[in-house]
Amino acid sequence: MSSEKQQTGAFKKDLKKMDIWALALGAIIGWGTFVMPGTNFLPKAGPSAIIGLLLGGVVMSIISISYGYCIKKFPLSGGEFVYADASFGKKHAFICGWMIVLGYWSLIPLNSTAIGLITRYLFPGVFQFCPLWNIAGWQVYLGEALLSCTFILVLGYMNVKGVKSAGWFQTTVAVLLAGSVLFALIGVLLTKPDFNNLKPMFAEISNGEVVPKGGLACIIAVACYAPYCFVGFDCIPQAAEEYSFSHKAALGLMVAAIMVGACIYAAVVFITAVVQPWGPMMLTNPDWATGEMVLSSIGRIGLVFIGIAMLCAVLSGMNAFYLAASRLLFSMSYADALPAVFGELHPKYGTPDKATYFLLAISIVCPFFGRNVLVWIVDMTCVGAAVGFTYTCATATMMSKKEGLVGQTIISAIGTILSAFFIILSFIPGSPGFLSVPSFIILGIWIVLGIIFWFRIKDRFLHGRWEGMNVEQILMSKMQDDGTLESYNKNQ
Repeated sequence: MSSEKQQTGAFKKDLKKMDIWALALGAIIGWGTFVMPGTNFLPKAGPSAIIGLLLGGVVMSIISISYGYCIKKFPLSGGEFVYADASFGKKHAFICGWMIVLGYWSLIPLNSTAIGLITRYLFPGVFQFCPLWNIAGWQVYLGEALLSCTFILVLGYMNVKGVKSAGWFQTTVAVLLAGSVLFALIGVLLTKPDFNNLKPMFAEISNGEVVPKGGLACIIAVACYAPYCFVGFDCIPQAAEEYSFSHKAALGLMVAAIMVGACIYAAVVFITAVVQPWGPMMLTNPDWATGEMVLSSIGRIGLVFIGIAMLCAVLSGMNAFYLAASRLLFSMSYADALPAVFGELHPKYGTPDKATYFLLAISIVCPFFGRNVLVWIVDMTCVGAAVGFTYTCATATMMSKKEGLVGQTIISAIGTILSAFFIILSFIPGSPGFLSVPSFIILGIWIVLGIIFWFRIKDRFLHGRWEGMNVEQILMSKMQDDGTLESYNKNQ
């Protein structure tokens, strides 16, 4: 395969179905899965958070149906960026791509800093040496920063080496993640906990008391966390040019990943709430409610398995967002929205190596700024994720309507409304998704930077090599180059 063809998008098709499922699950389940039961879910809704999380999984599955439709129609790297271009044009494509690229990138260093937090629980003090500085209330240690940088380097190199090795790694850690949570759940159940500890089912912690709360209000309060909890399933379309199977299977893989992720979230909440009466336990303000409940019920071995699950979640998240972010940068470059260097693929490995090295370079400095600054960025990027959801569902609505697919049109229209609602939540004071002041500031800065960047690249983007060609024509051109046009036509 020539170097020229590599640079025009001829990815190696090495990702199997299991790899794609693991990619989505690993991106969905992160550090927060094991922390939020004690910091957000139980305080806001009590054990009914389990219902809210499962409902959130259903909502995101509805949104994913539009992704399945768009992946089949436009099997190109870039996902939401491509879909927005197909229906709304290049300006909207740039807005969509700009809003989600920061989110994909920021989750790489954020997950890396979580490794240091895991070692604090499993190996207290081992990596907390050589304190450097305190930023936004977070003490930065040289030991933890170097540990985070090591994993950023290793996973970055793995992604350059090829999607096949990245896929194998992703599948391994995703299976370990699910298995470790299952082990902890079975271990807790074998201790025969008192299910009365789950009462009251519908309540919140308010002013230092357990206060009964309406069931519907509790469930919705947690379901509104869905964009934060399940962001990551949209990594699947970013690798659409690397499937070794029919794109028709993508929807089923997404829904399976979302629902397994919802069950893992629900299982961790259950584990946290059932060991002791959840209300009094939460009023003691435990530093890590899930870890303490596992330790008190099944001992140190349970904590080790939870630690393994957390480590797998963090590593699989880093790997997934490396892959997704590099493919998004590649796609935007291929469309002349970013410098051409990001649109090059390695002549041997068939990966966007320049884009991956760029992500590695800007990630490796982040652990030295502390975790709180990264949390502000990630909180802001939930808005970007919801923007991507909205564009995708709107695209599927418009195109399926033209094709006379009534069922798809209705589902996609519902998905558009739900996605837009998630955007609105970020700006409503008191809502679960309401942004903090630092996150609002970062969002404003990112929008201003986007406007400046747009005026610098718009002539090349709007009048570049693809001027006058729509996404369908570009797709045909790419597939004719890499020899996949015939198989694509058969699957349509």
